[in-house]
Amino acid sequence: MNKNYLTVTICIILSVLILCSCTGNKDKSEQDMTDQTDGLVKRLDFDGKEMDYFRFGKQDGRKLVILPGLSLKSVMGSAEAVVAAYEILAQEYDIYLLDHIRNEPEGYTVEQMADDTVSAIKKLGLDRINIMGVSLGGMVGETIAIRYPELVEGLILCSSTSRITDSERDIFETWRKLALDRDTDKLMESFGENVYSPGFYEQYKDMIIASGQGADKDDFRNFIISTDAILDFDVYDQLNRISCPVFVIGAGKDKALGVQASYDLADKLHCEYYIYEDYGHGAYDEAPDYLARVKGFLDKQ
Repeated sequence: MNKNYLTVTICIILSVLILCSCTGNKDKSEQDMTDQTDGLVKRLDFDGKEMDYFRFGKQDGRKLVILPGLSLKSVMGSAEAVVAAYEILAQEYDIYLLDHIRNEPEGYTVEQMADDTVSAIKKLGLDRINIMGVSLGGMVGETIAIRYPELVEGLILCSSTSRITDSERDIFETWRKLALDRDTDKLMESFGENVYSPGFYEQYKDMIIASGQGADKDDFRNFIISTDAILDFDVYDQLNRISCPVFVIGAGKDKALGVQASYDLADKLHCEYYIYEDYGHGAYDEAPDYLARVKGFLDKQ
């Protein structure tokens, strides 16, 4: 994996919270950025909603849908960097990275995110798929596997959870308040401190904080709505309805969701798991063998 491309991906994906890409309406500068991806980013229209996505990899390969985590700005403007960072998977898999809908309604839940994602998957003509969900994306992935078991061939849950406990609420409530205050720098700083290891954050601190610049009112609005959805999320008692193979990847020093969330998922699902003991929530960006482990699981399915 090219480290330079990975660094760019980190700072724009902010698969940084890794918990949801909140897009909202793009202003001109954001649209210009999307235009620079040479048409890689496409838009789906369904049920009066819009969702952006891009596709890459081996087009006759098995299907992998990636659901990104919570972030202030969309990953779509960094499509080419994402493609480069995920080269190890792209060699064998037909990959779709799906954003969230562009204008999230008030009260939008993770269950509704899952339903909208399934509508997009079906509009793309996909049938049996693997899902890789990062943080909030993992919550959406769990919900899809619960509600649409016939659709999911395999599920990878990266730094995710099946429920938000009281001990995990504080960080999300802090992020919510900073978003309400439109305090972009402090929001991105808190993201970086709580998602990445101290050394990694210090090395890329300026880039991480700068990546939030240009966020508009729709970005903040979607971010707050998605954060509320996370705070209300709980499918722990429904996990026994997931019938596909699952791979849980957690982090021993996860400050956002805690490592116990990954242990709980693995225990409840009786599934394969791996814990990066010395990494934080953003192990998916930091651990050099992360995608190799994902591929190893996928190749067995």
